[in-house]
Amino acid sequence: MPTRLRLRCAALVWVCASIAAGSGGCDTSWNVREREVVRTALDRMTTTTERARDEAPPPAPKPPRPPKQGEVRLTLFDAVRIALENNQNIQIAGYDPLLAEADLVTARAAYDPNLALSNTFGRSKRPIASQLDTGVMQEGALTEDTWKASGGISQRVPTGATVSLTQELNYLDTNSRLIQPNPQYTSRLSAEVSQPLLKGFGDPVGRAGIRIATLSAGVTLEDFRQKVMETVSRVTAAYWQLTFDLDTARVYREAREMAREVHRRERVRAGQGVSNDLNVARAASAAATREAEVVRAENRAKNSADRLKLFLNSPDMPIDSEVAVAPIEQPRFFVVDVDRTAAMTRALSRRPELQRARNTIAVNRIRVDVADRLRLPKLDALLRYTLNGLGNDLGASLDSQHFPDPVTWVAGLEFELPLGNRAAQAEHQRRRVEFEQTLLEADRVTDEILQEVSLAVRAVLQGRDEVESTLGARDAARKVLHGETVRMELQPMDRRTNEELLRAQDLVAAAERDHLLALLNFNLALTELARSQGSLVEDNDIEIVWPEADASFAAAPLRRTDRPGRLVPLSARFPNKTDAPEDTQEPGKPAEETNHDQPKAPAPPKNPAATTKAKTPRGSDTYIGPGNPAGT
Repeated sequence: MPTRLRLRCAALVWVCASIAAGSGGCDTSWNVREREVVRTALDRMTTTTERARDEAPPPAPKPPRPPKQGEVRLTLFDAVRIALENNQNIQIAGYDPLLAEADLVTARAAYDPNLALSNTFGRSKRPIASQLDTGVMQEGALTEDTWKASGGISQRVPTGATVSLTQELNYLDTNSRLIQPNPQYTSRLSAEVSQPLLKGFGDPVGRAGIRIATLSAGVTLEDFRQKVMETVSRVTAAYWQLTFDLDTARVYREAREMAREVHRRERVRAGQGVSNDLNVARAASAAATREAEVVRAENRAKNSADRLKLFLNSPDMPIDSEVAVAPIEQPRFFVVDVDRTAAMTRALSRRPELQRARNTIAVNRIRVDVADRLRLPKLDALLRYTLNGLGNDLGASLDSQHFPDPVTWVAGLEFELPLGNRAAQAEHQRRRVEFEQTLLEADRVTDEILQEVSLAVRAVLQGRDEVESTLGARDAARKVLHGETVRMELQPMDRRTNEELLRAQDLVAAAERDHLLALLNFNLALTELARSQGSLVEDNDIEIVWPEADASFAAAPLRRTDRPGRLVPLSARFPNKTDAPEDTQEPGKPAEETNHDQPKAPAPPKNPAATTKAKTPRGSDTYIGPGNPAGT
């Protein structure tokens, strides 16, 4: 409790006590004992307040860490690699296979042998109720000292039977003269087998649990692959989006500088008397408008950088830092032809969602079979065989426990059937309904996957055509700008206006942005095509690593916040790839303005559904495509 609050509470209690004391002459119920209770409470409050004042103040909270600054230049390969190592979604999904593995071990543990041990001592002393208790009536009470120890092992076998072997040891010391020998040791060695013949024959529940756990482990692996593909796809999309936003900001800055240059010239000409105020105002308005566009574009670039940092989750680029992310790769373009039928066939064999649907169908089929078996009546066979031993000491008792000494055996059948059996019938009906639902769910997932592939193929072809058309539009816009610039210089002084020139500059900026947007959409479509076919992991040679398979990886901390003894989840990484692609482009420049010594046609992609053709080099208009259509 804070010191001020304690003082206020003490003052409040003191006021209450004063009021009560003041009214003591009128109210005889306020006696000496009650005054003593109030005084004790005040003393306790005062002591607590003094102790709080003497205590050291609590430590001040640590100041927030200073934000990191600087610039990190990333290739797309580096971005994907960092995300595979640090992305939280991948780390969270990496624990699911470990949970499934634990469930599988639990299911298999149903057939583990069970060891049971017990050891008890006791004394019983009760009045004699009959001469048969002790053999004589002179004794005052029947006294018995006992000791009992037992140990056994039991195990369930795949046939559904339960097999057990138990050894019992007993000691008895009594004052009864009817017990011979006295003291005595008795022992029993029992072997028992209980075998279901109908309902539980073959242990359908236990064996089904193992099969379901095995299928569920496969489902978690497919879910992990899907999470890895989603992460790679999102990182790739965020990387290309950041590149697009940075290039768009560059285009707007260039347009702003052109408008400022026009404004500067118009002011000079107006001072010389060869221009008018309208041209000056028009140029100033264009410069201010483009300045606002630059601000919006730069803000969008910062938002895209934060989104990429969130996906990467790198300690070197925390989301709350001022570190600037500078992509050093530009979106690529190459002529690609996509076989829609081959893409759909590949998707139907590789998509994790379909494999999950198949495993779910198998799981529900197993549950239907188990529910069908559980509708049978219970009919169990029981066989028990016991060897008995008796002696003056423990050794003699155990020695007498052998054939053909006295033995005990039990054999029988146990039958049970609920009248109507409605619970089992309802459970079977419910499992059948669930099975039919999973069949329809699998059909729905298949149709959705085929639609996704079809849309991705169409997006790739559309992006290819848009890149080529916007490239021509950009070239034409540049020619228009050049022509308007020349015409303005050649116009007579009395008819000279900058309206068409500024409009031509806007046309070039819009054409540049449309071309960059077409490049972005083309690369995003390629990534979506690879994702929709379920081949992002294999096409990029990404490995799924179990912790036990790589001791060095298991020993290395995943993040700086790892706790000692933390379980390491599954991970995904590039195998033995430490070198990133060469930095052949300058950040902030489009691909067509980067100097290439020798343009090369892209290598054929691994995806059999997409074939790449070399495009005739066009100098500055040539785009070099990667070997992987996903761009990673």
